[in-house]
Amino acid sequence: MSFLATFRDYPRRLWIRRALFQIHLWAGLLLSLYWIVISLSGSVLVFEDELTSTTLPSGLSAFDANHTAAIPQVIAAFHQQHPDAVVDLITVPTKTVPAFQLNVHLPFGRAQRFVADPLTGRSYQQGRTWVQWVHDLHVSLLLNVNYGLQVNAVGAAVLLLLVLTGIVLWWSGIRSWTRGLRVNLRANWRRINFDLHNAIGFWTLILVFWWAFSGVYFGFYKQVATVVNAVTPLRNMRPPVALAPSIGTVGRLPLEQVLEVAQSASPRAKLYSLSNVSLTEPVVYASMDLRKPGNFLYRDIVQIDAADGRVLSVWHYSDKHSLGDWILWLMHPLHFGTLWGTTIKVIWAALGLSLALLAITGLLMYWNRVLRRLLQR
Repeated sequence: MSFLATFRDYPRRLWIRRALFQIHLWAGLLLSLYWIVISLSGSVLVFEDELTSTTLPSGLSAFDANHTAAIPQVIAAFHQQHPDAVVDLITVPTKTVPAFQLNVHLPFGRAQRFVADPLTGRSYQQGRTWVQWVHDLHVSLLLNVNYGLQVNAVGAAVLLLLVLTGIVLWWSGIRSWTRGLRVNLRANWRRINFDLHNAIGFWTLILVFWWAFSGVYFGFYKQVATVVNAVTPLRNMRPPVALAPSIGTVGRLPLEQVLEVAQSASPRAKLYSLSNVSLTEPVVYASMDLRKPGNFLYRDIVQIDAADGRVLSVWHYSDKHSLGDWILWLMHPLHFGTLWGTTIKVIWAALGLSLALLAITGLLMYWNRVLRRLLQR
């Protein structure tokens, strides 16, 4: 019988399937706790903005999109309280998170987060909230951000391996393959656990694959973009080539003028966030959202020379001209599921638990097949 015929009818007879089983087993066992942590934290972060709003200081002014403090006003009020601090990033208030958010470096290099009243601009220091802790745990495993992203990317690559080997192991033969689609609730609990593992793996296959693929992208985005470009050329999802900023120029533009330049470069958009707010670095990045603030899928990213106000580049992030552009553009929304309304968020949060369930049912399968028998002996 040929290899394909054996795989079709009696896949368990193949040595390669037994080898893939060992890879699937030990990769899953060794990282089972990691999958559970990533699964639970990811499901929580689907509602990150809504949960963040519950951690804001009490007594903030009511949010009104048409009446918010100007960014220069917020920064001036902040520097009155903290004259030696450097503001790295400011994010404007939204309906979901109704306060300015500031990432700040205090003297001696200490990074801190502040929030500011949407109407008065008064700032309040905010320690690491539980929501930020969960965010840092999921994104970087509480490590340095760049290093943590790369560690997570390695974990995502292992998850890709589990997905690919799981596809082979799920196939039980042409005569019985439909058993892997459902759970027999009349069977004993061990069989129910086995069916759950197979069925969850099948019905969440595409989404788990995308979570793994995008997880690798977040840690090694240049390398993944290079691979995607080799398969289907990128056109717009490559950042544009920027002009060189001024070097050795003394002084910086007023913040008000930088904001005017950003608005002129993307006149149909509204500012969502601004980097290098204290203008201590040569370049400012302005995120200009074409739809509601915070919707990064329809965003222009404007790069501005902090010394003379030249627009160094404008990246129309939402423009897509090739399949490669679509693939990279979809990385964030399909990973997080936060941009298409509450219904999708609930679905994504529920599906996010599938990784934890796969890890738990896998551990129980190992207990039933190996550890329980060893203990009985």
